[in-house]
Amino acid sequence: MSGDWFRDARGWLVHVAPGLLVRTVWRGAFRAGRWFVVRGVPGVARFVGLAVVGGWWLARCLGRYLLAYREYGPLVRELEVEAGRAHRAKTAREAWRRAAYRRLCLVGGVLVGLVGGLAVLGDRYGAWVSWAAWSTLAVVCAAVGRARRPARPRADVVAGSVLVPNEPFPIADAHTRGQAADCVARAVAAEGIELRGVEGARRTPWGWEAAVVLKRGTPAGLVAKVAELETTLDLPSGGVLAAPDRGRRARVVLRLAERDPFAGLAVAPDRAAGSLSIKDAHVVGARMSGDDLRLSLYGVHAVVIGGPGAGKSQTMRTLADAVSACADAVVWDLDPAGNGLEVLGGGVERVEREQAGIEAALADAVAMAQTRPKLLTRLGMGDAWDASPERPAVVVFCDEYPRLSDQAKALAVDLIRIGRKSRVTLVLAASEATSDALGAAVAEIAALKIMHACRHADVRLVLGANMIGEGWRPDRLNPATGEAPEDAGVCFVHAAGSRDPILNKIRPVPAGRARLNGPRRAAQGLPRIDADSLAGARPVEDSVDRVAVVDVLAVFGSDDRLWTDTVLSRLATVDGRYAAWTAEDLAAVLVPLGVRPGQVKIGNRNRNGYRRAVLGDAWDLYRGGR
Repeated sequence: MSGDWFRDARGWLVHVAPGLLVRTVWRGAFRAGRWFVVRGVPGVARFVGLAVVGGWWLARCLGRYLLAYREYGPLVRELEVEAGRAHRAKTAREAWRRAAYRRLCLVGGVLVGLVGGLAVLGDRYGAWVSWAAWSTLAVVCAAVGRARRPARPRADVVAGSVLVPNEPFPIADAHTRGQAADCVARAVAAEGIELRGVEGARRTPWGWEAAVVLKRGTPAGLVAKVAELETTLDLPSGGVLAAPDRGRRARVVLRLAERDPFAGLAVAPDRAAGSLSIKDAHVVGARMSGDDLRLSLYGVHAVVIGGPGAGKSQTMRTLADAVSACADAVVWDLDPAGNGLEVLGGGVERVEREQAGIEAALADAVAMAQTRPKLLTRLGMGDAWDASPERPAVVVFCDEYPRLSDQAKALAVDLIRIGRKSRVTLVLAASEATSDALGAAVAEIAALKIMHACRHADVRLVLGANMIGEGWRPDRLNPATGEAPEDAGVCFVHAAGSRDPILNKIRPVPAGRARLNGPRRAAQGLPRIDADSLAGARPVEDSVDRVAVVDVLAVFGSDDRLWTDTVLSRLATVDGRYAAWTAEDLAAVLVPLGVRPGQVKIGNRNRNGYRRAVLGDAWDLYRGGR
């Protein structure tokens, strides 16, 4: 029995086992080869493709960073095309070269450090370090490529649901540009609007952007359907923005915001005193497209409209903060119903809160605007006032315009009509733009219009009756309510270089930082309006040197009384015009106010001097009586 078993086993090992082993190995090899061909090769190819896509994207980002084009290119191009800006264009080009050189040195140093570190590790631990580094780089590039080019789902299935032919579906279910274009086409067709096609759908950080080409009708018909499209595409309220192409009437750009396009927006940059020029456009916000919002107030009158909670006051603060940091401009603050730009403190050259003072300030501004053109030839300035630290521009910020007196409103309209060439400009703010609150002349003449959340009628009065059909819909924005910020600070801006209905958001200036910047800028010395302009602004019958009186009050600081020689010594540090003043000169300036020197006791000594309370009361009485 045992012998038979042994013979059978030996026969199986000799005759059967080799064939079975060969067949098993052959089948295993065949199946492994087939899996590699069917699954492995495409997988490796896809990995390599994603790594190439990710590497190319990273290389483009690195190239854009090294060239610094986004920061300097548009600015240099703008300066080159504008007349009289050759010097600034040259300065900007030099700054561009320096920035690119610094970035090249930085990136080059980092790369050299990495290569050197890998070489040292390779010498110490062997070639596997290099393989590990290259493998890590390939995995990173593939991951980036996967993020930039998501997996393509089946054409008939999106998010696990079968698409019904011609039936619209939510934009959130679109994962590729083709699907997004198809989604938009179906949604627009569902609203009864015929299209020739959808062009250039692209993904953005906040959603999708696609251009549709109308087959018939007008862009206004599509703009009127944005609320319905939000429902069809399952987007938040205000999530659809339509901007007709001004160069091609049949083309309308749709921006589909699935999330807040301004989430995480940084505050306004902190500017040192005298670091800016009023002649330049300054960054005050961000555009939905990702570009900076740059605005200029150099000879540009502005109107800011926004209901309560819309961010109107913050916009005024941001604009005024930029102007007060200019070495060739001063800020005036007029507000008949609130605290205006109080947080800027000493950064504001003139503050008026009472109706009489506001009327006086606007009268001075109008007189200055009338006087400066007469000085252009003598000063060799050409056709318009050339602002400088010695002869600064004046920007008058006036909040709560509807609450001004009739005389102040008339002066404001006069200033808007004549102040551009004199560089005496007005920035008006109002909660609404009804014809009785904001005259048609103001809205039509102002070159810069900032529209926060407001009423439908406000858009027509400020921008024009046809602008709503062109996509300008600030009436669809929501002001802040309670603790919810909603669209506070978000606005539409109509100005030179910004003629498309695209959302913008003003970068806020924190109140704490503004309170610190004001005293710093005042301590460094604000620009002073030149005597020639002031001579024209001050009526002949008015013998009070307003600037000198303001300076005298300023030098008191926290002291309630000062001797005459102390006042004179402090004045000499404020402006060179006071360096040669005597006690008689100081007394002559204050006599028209009814203020005369008297005995002032400081410590144990009595000497001639002045009390701040007496001078302040006389100054308030003078301004209130004008």
